[in-house]
Amino acid sequence: GPEKYEDRGIIPRVLSHIFNEFKRRSDWSYQAHVSYLEIYNDAGYDLLDPSLEDNAKALEELPKVLLQEDEGGNIHLKNLSAHKATTEE
Repeated sequence: GPEKYEDRGIIPRVLSHIFNEFKRRSDWSYQAHVSYLEIYNDAGYDLLDPSLEDNAKALEELPKVLLQEDEGGNIHLKNLSAHKATTEE
């Protein structure tokens, strides 16, 4: 990672901001979940897929994340995992 705090990328900055707001607004109850989707050659891949924990796989070996639109125009991502996050780390 970057040596300087201010050189962090957009994802660490956003997570830090979200969790700082959670702390600041202690009169509310919050729950955060994270997903990490990579789009490569017009295909989506779940970079937090639980099967990666056991052994590293090539990106193309992961199940593809499918984008689906329902009758109401809502977008759904099939095969994208969501993980509860209790801290920004």
